[in-house]
Amino acid sequence: MSNLDTSKKPAPQDWHRADIKAALEKRGLSLARLARLNGYGRTSTAAALHFPWPKMERLIAGAIGVAPQSIWPSRYHDDGAPKSGRGERGLGRYKAKHITGGDAVNVHKRRAA
Repeated sequence: MSNLDTSKKPAPQDWHRADIKAALEKRGLSLARLARLNGYGRTSTAAALHFPWPKMERLIAGAIGVAPQSIWPSRYHDDGAPKSGRGERGLGRYKAKHITGGDAVNVHKRRAA
């Protein structure tokens, strides 16, 4: 008898780099062209294929026409917020930017105290 639990769903995998490039090419774009069109150096978009870079991931996903978390599920939480990659230490700063109204001010005051 096996002790492996096979009832769990496998974690969704990130798209392969070649699949991302092919999806861009189907839309008449390359990684270098997408970077230049958005004011970045030609290798900037390629860096997002290897390392988490939420802003560049949004550019690539937008050009393909899907959400970034569908291309890189390992880099995003279920709510669509990017994972920090540093044991979640940097996530608080990202979330504070997305709090509405006076709550954002209170968050910053608590950090300063």
